Amino acid sequence: MKKGSGLDGAQAAVSFMEESGSFNCGRGACLTAEGKVELDGAVMWGKGLAGAGVGSVTCTYSPVSLARWVMENTEHVLIGGERCADYARLAGMRIENVQPSKSSWAKFLVLKKEKSHAKALEMVRKLNMGETVGAVAVGSDGIPAAAVSTGGRWLKLPGRVGDSAILGAGIFADSRTGAACATGTGEEIIKCALSFKACEYMRETSGPEAARKAVGFVTKTRGRDTAGIITIDIRGRVGASFNTEAMGRAWYDQGKGRAVAKIR
Repeated sequence: MKKGSGLDGAQAAVSFMEESGSFNCGRGACLTAEGKVELDGAVMWGKGLAGAGVGSVTCTYSPVSLARWVMENTEHVLIGGERCADYARLAGMRIENVQPSKSSWAKFLVLKKEKSHAKALEMVRKLNMGETVGAVAVGSDGIPAAAVSTGGRWLKLPGRVGDSAILGAGIFADSRTGAACATGTGEEIIKCALSFKACEYMRETSGPEAARKAVGFVTKTRGRDTAGIITIDIRGRVGASFNTEAMGRAWYDQGKGRAVAKIR
């Protein structure tokens, strides 16, 4: 960040994507097996390992903003379910009856036509329907931060909470090393504590190498088509790695003085 905190920057990027309706988060989120929207999100700031996550949110399209409030106003690091609405009110957030977008509902109807749940999930995988959104940044104060938001997995069981709500799994930030944010199969990312592992690798290597090592670990232990990750170390070096066919990502290239985007 040229100015301001990394947490403000990461949250702003994620909030923009939540509101856009173009991604699997916020207004464009995927649907549960019952055809409903349940959102997860989290924020983490490297100073003092501050952070919080929220899961199965149905009262706002911006779980990342609610997670920020939980981090700054409670002692807790994970809140989920119906009571999220109470905290959103305390935060002064607009309470909304979260509904599927037209695009997500159309996809849901196609998937529900598949009599086999396994075939439906295979269709999801082939169509790349399910990318979590996240951002990592280092503030002008040198402190790294991460933010993440998602609708989770298509056709997930109601009440399922994925890695995005869980510090150390979906995101992690440590002022001694850097920050990381993961996407992919949440259950496998949780089992590997993937974002924490990436930040631990940054104790001895750069952000780009830490991303490669973290994805190498999850590939070796849990298989391919499981995860991707973005990283930034405290020197501002950005990294990304994935064991899926593709992963959309973008970053600001300090040397070129412009944004760069890639898919593969």
